[in-house]
Amino acid sequence: MAKGSLISKVGTTAAIVGLYVTATTSALHAAEPQGPDLLINATDALEYQIIHKIDQSRKGNTDYDRKIQADLRDFYLKRDRQPLWIADGKLTETAKRAIAEIKRGDDYGMVVKDIEFPTAEKINGSITERAEAEIKMSKAVLTYARYASAGRLIPQKISRFLDNKPQLPDPSKVMLSVTEGDDIEKALRSFHPTHKQFWALKEQLDLIRNATGATKTLVKIPAVGQTIRPYDQHPDVALLRQRLNVPVPEKNGKPLYSADLYDSALLTAVKNFQANNGLRAHGTVNRSTRARFNKKKPNREKQIIANMERWRWMPREFGNYHIRVNIPEYLARVSDNGKIIHQERVITGKKRNATPSFSDEMETIVFNPYWNVPQSIIWNEMGGVAPNGYESRVVNGRVYIRQPPGPRNALGRVKFLFPNKHHVYMHDTPNKNLFNNRVRAYSHGCMRLRDPLKMAEVVLSSKGISRKEIDKRVRSRRNQRVDLEKKIPVHVTYFTMWSNEDGSVKYFNDIYGHDVKVTAALEGRPMGLEPRQRIIKKRIEPKPKPKKYYYGGDSGFISLFFN
Repeated sequence: MAKGSLISKVGTTAAIVGLYVTATTSALHAAEPQGPDLLINATDALEYQIIHKIDQSRKGNTDYDRKIQADLRDFYLKRDRQPLWIADGKLTETAKRAIAEIKRGDDYGMVVKDIEFPTAEKINGSITERAEAEIKMSKAVLTYARYASAGRLIPQKISRFLDNKPQLPDPSKVMLSVTEGDDIEKALRSFHPTHKQFWALKEQLDLIRNATGATKTLVKIPAVGQTIRPYDQHPDVALLRQRLNVPVPEKNGKPLYSADLYDSALLTAVKNFQANNGLRAHGTVNRSTRARFNKKKPNREKQIIANMERWRWMPREFGNYHIRVNIPEYLARVSDNGKIIHQERVITGKKRNATPSFSDEMETIVFNPYWNVPQSIIWNEMGGVAPNGYESRVVNGRVYIRQPPGPRNALGRVKFLFPNKHHVYMHDTPNKNLFNNRVRAYSHGCMRLRDPLKMAEVVLSSKGISRKEIDKRVRSRRNQRVDLEKKIPVHVTYFTMWSNEDGSVKYFNDIYGHDVKVTAALEGRPMGLEPRQRIIKKRIEPKPKPKKYYYGGDSGFISLFFN
């Protein structure tokens, strides 16, 4: 009897499944007396049992879990309920290749040990068990796609300062992609990030894991000693040569000079060491450089994996024209069609007021901005009282304070707004001396630019606003907004390593400890606590000074605080 007539006779798929869950591998027999000898064969029973098991399975806690279930059901209905991974009580060749590729997830910095595959007993078991095995295999593929595309961790559970929005793959598209074509391995690899840096880090991971030979004992450099400058002569220079593998040049088999002379070849090696360890590459062996030589060697493999996980949280496309700030590098870059057209030093947030990692869009540039003081600063640092030269207002018991435009304004001459829930943005600063420091984590969370007017010139060039016009607006000391016709994607990232075109790698300090937390979370270990920001309303009595207070009804003053 045909499926259609059978469905018509019984009425529902659930009824059919309920009647024949005890089918043998050869056939299902009539459940009622005087019925036909054969109603449905084992293949048909498996097909209907697949849908039945999907309907019975737990829907999960999130919208995405429920979408997986709904899309999986639609996928099998569209292929007339035919199994994809199981045939004749065995895994198909496609299924075997998929399992092998998923198990190679470790090669891509993934943790896939919790992905479950169907067992041989289920694959060759009853109709019900085969249906369960088919569904489990599909869910294994969907789980791999999710881990590869969006990572296995939820950023916000790692830190409140990690506010990335990983793009979860569409389950229906995942299932379609693994059925199209003959290269299941290529289909699975397509879910990994497309960013060049991700694949460059994978190459570094391969190099570390494929390194052979015994680990060499590192030569210790005395932690205490005088500062050694290029071309100095000092006994510790000979130790530096051994540590960095820089021998004295020879002529006719004899060294040209003593091993304790700090020559140009050693200078290059010291600078490289400093640059790769988050130090200023000046070549002088000072106290901080000596300390770094004696610091426990970081686990680069774990660091790479932590960075690869964070790349999975990033948007798949940054945008042809975009701005990216890398917090540990203290650097902002403007990219146009893959080419960096401008880069600038930045100051980022202190550890307690860490700059969050997130993506948004720049909408407005404000010249001669007001600084609307955050409540945390009003109470924790100002004691609820406006300093001299600031403006304040009390509305319904809430104190509002702002600093007018001017040369001493905390935001400087210009700010770049990309509205976000963290209330952070890029802006100028009157404290230019801080940009000379190697570590530049001083702000309350916003990103201060060394040369913001140059950044404004680059960003506003598309609007035809010249540097001359920008300087004119700044000189006016009037608060002015320029709304961008086309919003610019802004990505605030946290990557502690960067692979260069020549294959070398730059390492940056894990200033907020995100590497440590991501590694711990991936390994199932406790991540530890992070500092919490509190507003302590303790009034600090100010010294007598003239102040301006504004009282009364809603005159529109408060709205100015959010320019």
